[in-house]
Amino acid sequence: MSSTPRPPLGTAPESPARERRNWRTRARLDLLTRSGGPVRYWPVALVVALVLGGIGVWRMLHARPATPLVAYSELARAIAAGQVREVVVDGGGGRVLATLKARQLVAGRVTDSVAATLPARSVSTDVLERWSASGARVRVAESDGLSAEGALQLLSFVALIGVVGFVAVRQRGGATRRRFTATPAGRQLRLADVGGAQEARADVQDVIAYLRDPARFRDMGAKCPKGLLLVGPPGTGKTLLARAVAGEAGVPVIQAAGSDFNEMYVGVGSKRVRQLAKQAREQAPCIVFIDEFDSLGGRRGRPNRSGEEEVTLNQLLVEMDGMQGSEGVIWMAATNREDMLDPAVRRPGRFDRVVEVGLPTAADRLEILRIHARTSKLGPDVDLERLSRLTVGHSGAELANLLNEAAICAVHDDSPVVTQAHIEQARDKILLGRVRAGVVVRDEERRLIAIHEAGHAVVGLVACPEDTLHKVTIEPRGRTMGAAHFAPDTDRHLHTRRYLLGMLAKALAGRAAELVFVGPDDITSGAGGDLVQATGVARRMVADFGMSDDVGLVSAEAMAANGQPSGALAGQIDTAVRALIRAQADRAEALVREHRAAVEAVADALVARDVLDADEVIAIAAAHGVTVRQARSGAAVAA
Repeated sequence: MSSTPRPPLGTAPESPARERRNWRTRARLDLLTRSGGPVRYWPVALVVALVLGGIGVWRMLHARPATPLVAYSELARAIAAGQVREVVVDGGGGRVLATLKARQLVAGRVTDSVAATLPARSVSTDVLERWSASGARVRVAESDGLSAEGALQLLSFVALIGVVGFVAVRQRGGATRRRFTATPAGRQLRLADVGGAQEARADVQDVIAYLRDPARFRDMGAKCPKGLLLVGPPGTGKTLLARAVAGEAGVPVIQAAGSDFNEMYVGVGSKRVRQLAKQAREQAPCIVFIDEFDSLGGRRGRPNRSGEEEVTLNQLLVEMDGMQGSEGVIWMAATNREDMLDPAVRRPGRFDRVVEVGLPTAADRLEILRIHARTSKLGPDVDLERLSRLTVGHSGAELANLLNEAAICAVHDDSPVVTQAHIEQARDKILLGRVRAGVVVRDEERRLIAIHEAGHAVVGLVACPEDTLHKVTIEPRGRTMGAAHFAPDTDRHLHTRRYLLGMLAKALAGRAAELVFVGPDDITSGAGGDLVQATGVARRMVADFGMSDDVGLVSAEAMAANGQPSGALAGQIDTAVRALIRAQADRAEALVREHRAAVEAVADALVARDVLDADEVIAIAAAHGVTVRQARSGAAVAA
């Protein structure tokens, strides 16, 4: 018995020839519409449409003014009077166009042509002969429809509409179709490739163990943390840590950014969240990592937050712990703005573990430097331990950039290895800026700059010995004309009031030196950056740290309403900040007057040599009676 399938009721079987034609048609359509096909005709069509639209717009912008319209009887009298040179009768359009022998004032403007509407949309032969006898050249132009110019304009408008529609549809389609990047497990980093962050690495071990052997956790009735929120300053290695977790567990990682879910179209963000969750479930076990998470998980209800953003966040929260299971999917996110996140993000079942990824310690910095030094040719004089002590407050990204800039300096010098001099050059370039060799500074200006920087150096040695002097320079670098570079030699987690006051005196010492040596009428604008730094430190002392007797033990942020403290408190804070800065400015001026000889000697040496290292400045200051409490052989003293 035959098993040949029968066509559906109401349809006739297609012939082989017709079936072949249909197949060829479908193949052509597929070739034209397939986005990844070998031939893509839409760019050509888009270019043609843009050209036509441009021509239409140009013709509209450069079109001649319309011909004035007059009454038919008036036009007939003008023809009879012999004032018309040529008459064109448009029978199809029902109009008469007349070219005058001389320009006349018609309808409020001077013109040489007029038009009139035919009363019966036609003109008799007698009328034409009478117009011709009056001296006018008469011709009849029959119109079968749309003129060439009109057709071109219509086509241009259609092309412009098509371009706008195409762009809108394509953007809409591109906005909704998104395949997030998934890095295979074999291409991931390992924890050994991530320097420092010892506490953070310990916090993620549970996730790694779960992804390697989830049965152990299930037998014990334990559940793995659903999400890990990596919090820390920029450049501390949050993204690297997420990739390392995936690499250690041997699972792929799907990467996305918080801004990937923000679109102008309604519903696009939530759809992308669903697509991300679906892709993660298809590749489970895996890790989903969202970088710059604060743009997606921001606090709801803020005045500047749109409804679309809140809908997108709601969809993410549903996907993380909703009805649809996500077994084997670990959510990880990184942000440096934890204060901006919505409280619902951190509840158990979502991002239920917060991993602090802070700035590296001295030991962490040494480990990071050794990791990045694997790919650099370091000379025997490079001391990574000393460099780790010199880079207090540097993140992992900044340390990597330091070694990279040193390698670039070595390439410029045609050196076979990276030397300590190259590292110092790179460090000065990053901290102080590139030397502007083309800047010509007058001698009197160099003297003022030297006095300014010498004031910073000498007062800093006396008032703020906790920060170690690195070098003093009057070379134009970056946006500055000189710098006295201080850096802490150890990691500090707390700052005393004495230290902060010393920072204020050190920052204001440049202006104090100008006042002492040149007087108030000749002070310069070089203290602009110093005032910004001093004002910031003083404001935090008053508004955040409770170090002002006038304001008291209050926090301006905690007492703020709508982001701003009350008017009375704000006024008290401003008064206390000015008083604090004024007191330390007077202190700096008194120290400059006390050690005037040392300041002048350091300034003279700067004028002569442009750059002084810490040992040289300390030696000059000590020779002029300055008691230096810094260790001259300290780690951050020698240049």
